[in-house]
Amino acid sequence: MSDKIDAITIGVIRSHLVSVSREMGVTLRQTAYSNIFNEGSDFSCGVFDHTGRLWAQGEFLPIHLGALQFAVREAIEEVGISTFEEGDAVLLNDPYRGGTHLPDLTAITPIFYAGKIVAFAANRAHHADIGGTVAGSFYSKATENFQEGLRIPPIRFVRKGTIDPDLMEVILNNVRVPREMRGDLEAQISSNRTAVTRTIALCERYGVETVQRAADEICTQSENRMRAIITGWPDGSWAAEDFLDNDGINPEPIKVHVVATVAGDALTFDFSGTDDQVAGPMNSVRGMTASATFLAVQAAADPTIPANDGAYRPIKIIAPEGSLLNPRFPAPCTAGNETSHRIVNAVQKALAQLPNGPNVIAGDHGSSNNLLISSVDKRTQEFKVFFSYPEGGWGALDEKDGESALFSIVGNCKNMPAEAVELHFPIRLLRYELRQDTGGPGRHRGGLGTRRDYQVLADSASLSFVSDRCVIGANGLAGGLPGGPGQYLVDRGDGAELAAPEFVSKGTQIPLRAGDIVSQCTAGGGGFGEPSERAATDITRDLELGYISASAAKEIYGMDQ
Repeated sequence: MSDKIDAITIGVIRSHLVSVSREMGVTLRQTAYSNIFNEGSDFSCGVFDHTGRLWAQGEFLPIHLGALQFAVREAIEEVGISTFEEGDAVLLNDPYRGGTHLPDLTAITPIFYAGKIVAFAANRAHHADIGGTVAGSFYSKATENFQEGLRIPPIRFVRKGTIDPDLMEVILNNVRVPREMRGDLEAQISSNRTAVTRTIALCERYGVETVQRAADEICTQSENRMRAIITGWPDGSWAAEDFLDNDGINPEPIKVHVVATVAGDALTFDFSGTDDQVAGPMNSVRGMTASATFLAVQAAADPTIPANDGAYRPIKIIAPEGSLLNPRFPAPCTAGNETSHRIVNAVQKALAQLPNGPNVIAGDHGSSNNLLISSVDKRTQEFKVFFSYPEGGWGALDEKDGESALFSIVGNCKNMPAEAVELHFPIRLLRYELRQDTGGPGRHRGGLGTRRDYQVLADSASLSFVSDRCVIGANGLAGGLPGGPGQYLVDRGDGAELAAPEFVSKGTQIPLRAGDIVSQCTAGGGGFGEPSERAATDITRDLELGYISASAAKEIYGMDQ
């Protein structure tokens, strides 16, 4: 057989592998129990080679782009590739052994062809609860990983096609929503089985050697495209930093500092100037840090480059052990997804300084806006755990305003419909709207944040949230001003007040009763360019649409009514 595979065959195999990843997501969404999966699509799916290198991934959560590789490689190393049998699957969530944070469970399945492992299928999905101190497992007061939930090392969860009933019982007895957990875990296993079937069909059509060589070439093409773009940027180093509100334990802001260096066709991101690991749960483990860096570069360079192992080969990351971005066990890290936003923002700020460099947006709302309302059903005594992670404003660009009401750049989740919320939880959605004056002023305005008001219908409930951007707003660029910060409010019938005055963006087990209204107000994006340069027609349009107030038009933009 010729050593060279024709371009058409490579293109077909590339599309097939991406299609496999997409179909995994469809299976997961349609067979899951929880709203987080089947409405919010808070998951990612991918196909990997026999060593754990990413071949292809569906268009799901960008924050899983690089992190899933850590999980697959950890599973191969700890379980042992020679011990796998057809029909097996590994489950893990330990952040220090391939995971990101405990609510994200990863299922990994070997794909056999002609008796040998030729690839792996893997998916990662966020579960409604994984135990721990707080319902929903976002505990803003956590000081060690043990308090955040059940830690699952890489274990053989499925043996020859059958889920291990003992391991399933261990998991179900440690979570508050066992029925949802069982259904969602089974959905994850089914998702991988879809990949097994489709990948075997691909091997049967083209031969396993052709598929593997084509996949290697696909990764090389991504690497070459990424290096070509980096080569067009000027050599040099640029520093930037951004700040998290606090860690939920201490009120001081937390610094994320990066030095971005371009050298020929390679990039280095040195986070050595970042603060040390913190007492609270804002620490970001290696996989999360790598993924956030990768996605920021890919968005800045060329989002059309296929997401695979090759796309990230030109990128080197330095994050000293013991720092916020590479903590030592057992540092708490469930809110590392919040820190991933700040990594993206800092990397973008650094890249924005390159002369004739990439076109990047100003800071976005920069939070997953994790809010949980839990209660117990009086009739069944079952826990109800409502997880809300709504949209906010994106930063403006040099040529356009920022988008309003979009999920953060690290996520690609779907809007949680009011009907789904009210059908499954003792909650009524009273308000869902854009927040006026939250878009950072500039020649181009940042996108607006959102407000959702939830009325509690249960006799009693508990509110917990781990968020950010409620103290320090999203950064502007080129003279643009910061976006408006977020808020979490509770109205018990005598006016809305901050739910957690000391930390603003983080609160734990706040008691609620029937009739209380919880307001979740997300941040806006930063502006781009000087506000004085904004066109009068744009200001007038914003006034007519209610995006800005009359006072903002006058005081910030200098426009009289």
